[in-house]
Amino acid sequence: MKKTILLLLSFTVLFNFSLSAQKEKKEKKEKATFVYDSEDSKDYKKEDRAEVSKPAMPKYDIDQTFHVGKNKKKQQQAFSSRKYFFPSKPQNAWQIGVFGGVSILSGDVDANLFRGHKNAFPGHNFGLFVAKSWSYLFSTRLRYSTFTMLNFDNIASTLTQNQRGQAGLTQYTPAATIYHNSRTQGHDLMFDAIFSIGNVKFHKERTNVLFKVFPTIGVMINQTFLDQLDENGNAYDYQTLLNDVGNNVIEKKDVAKTLSNMRDGAYESHPEAVGNTILGGYSSSFVFGFGAGVTFRLTSWMYLDLESRQHFTSNDLLDGMRWSEPAGTGSSHSSGLTPDNDSYNQTTIGLTFNLIGKKTTEPLTMLNPMHYTYQVLAESDPEQAIDELLKDDDNDGVPNRLDHEENTIEGAEVSAKGVAIDSDKDGIIDLNDNEPFSPPGYSVDDKGVAIGTDAQLVQKVKTIVDDMNNSEADCEALSVTLPSVHFDKDKYNIKPEYYAHIHEVAQRLLMCPSAKVLATGSADRDNDMKYNEQLSYNRVDQVIDYIVSTYGIDRNRFIVKYDGETAAKGNLASEQYLERKVSFKLAEDETGNSNPSEPHPGMKAGKNK
Repeated sequence: MKKTILLLLSFTVLFNFSLSAQKEKKEKKEKATFVYDSEDSKDYKKEDRAEVSKPAMPKYDIDQTFHVGKNKKKQQQAFSSRKYFFPSKPQNAWQIGVFGGVSILSGDVDANLFRGHKNAFPGHNFGLFVAKSWSYLFSTRLRYSTFTMLNFDNIASTLTQNQRGQAGLTQYTPAATIYHNSRTQGHDLMFDAIFSIGNVKFHKERTNVLFKVFPTIGVMINQTFLDQLDENGNAYDYQTLLNDVGNNVIEKKDVAKTLSNMRDGAYESHPEAVGNTILGGYSSSFVFGFGAGVTFRLTSWMYLDLESRQHFTSNDLLDGMRWSEPAGTGSSHSSGLTPDNDSYNQTTIGLTFNLIGKKTTEPLTMLNPMHYTYQVLAESDPEQAIDELLKDDDNDGVPNRLDHEENTIEGAEVSAKGVAIDSDKDGIIDLNDNEPFSPPGYSVDDKGVAIGTDAQLVQKVKTIVDDMNNSEADCEALSVTLPSVHFDKDKYNIKPEYYAHIHEVAQRLLMCPSAKVLATGSADRDNDMKYNEQLSYNRVDQVIDYIVSTYGIDRNRFIVKYDGETAAKGNLASEQYLERKVSFKLAEDETGNSNPSEPHPGMKAGKNK
């Protein structure tokens, strides 16, 4: 009793655990997002998609891990790195299947379609196949079937004795009257080239129904038997039946039933056969044909197939008869032969099983080739793309994609490439440098200040003075190379990339202590003349103040002017940018004030940030 209770408890625990695991798996699947399982995914989940389209497509690059094989991996890598336009083709599953259905022979003897009561049903077939999709619209299939087909006439034959002899029927029908019948058993091996219709969808993810058409070609072997002798080996007495029909004893509609009652269904007789036989009496034939069908998707691994196919053969003796009725038609003996070979139809229902693995998808013909294109469109977010392009993690004003220094210290001035500026190249950026322009050649402390003995400092100063004296003669020639400082539209703050230009101007002034420089502020033609005059004044004043405060150069060594838009001529954006500047020139005969008054006091022209 205790063992029974323990077993029941164990079973209950396992059952509850299984239910819990299935529930957790289902909830996880339902929460899966439409595109990528990440925080940035769109809130478009599988349960939402199910309300729009069933079944849902697998996510192209998550659920379908199909990039196997050297060439496919190479193509997918090139596609992922934007070096190739197209992704690799999925590694889709092979298929195997079974089927069965009705076989109907079309020949010189009528097909048995629910007549009489013995063998009243038409013929039948069953078989199996293996298939493979090579593209989204095309697949191939190798198909084997075994079949039985039944035929009989309920109208008496009028073949001559000679014709019956050539048909191999004389020994079975000694009397003049005969009613034809046959049972054909055979096997065929067919190759189908299948063209699928219906999986290319523009307005839904995929379909559960696939239509297909296919040509087919192959070989067939068959044996045909007749039921013309009773259980004692005697021929059936058809003459009595014919007389009863002629005398209206039996109505024509009851002939089939009478023939069925008369015969024993043994099919012991052999009619005329094709000349070349194989495998103990089987006749072989070349077969070709066509077919059509529809496939219903039941699950990802199993489909239901309905098909009908018509096979044309090189054999006119599938039903054991190749003579036309009534006998003796035509002007010669050969004219009694029927002009067409026999054919047969197979209408089947079957199941297809997809051999899906970890690295394979469903067959391509059941997937939508538009899926990946629409997935990429669904993922596209222009605003997010713009944000990514302009993203600046260290807030230095240079986007990540152009930033050569990803983690610049906050507040540091940077170059156009996002690198913190170190004007004197002493290894300490200007933000942390108490002496941003230390004399070259000196070591510096942790604050960036040059260190050394007094004697060394005196000698260094003497060297600098000697250099300045020696270079005095070159000051005029060097003046033509003085750089300018450019500004953004409606701005007069100094951009970080122009501190090096200012440093060069200051160094020239230090090297030429007797020289004076003409500094001119300019603006483009936007806004009115007064605004531009004040803006150009703000620009030159800002630059001179910076040089004086940073380098200790006497302001009286500058002649400060502002010409507003007077010199502006540009129309293009690039030309206008060149006009928004402060330019420097070695003063010759020019005169002027080093600290002129504002042209329009109180006017706000431009921004200083």
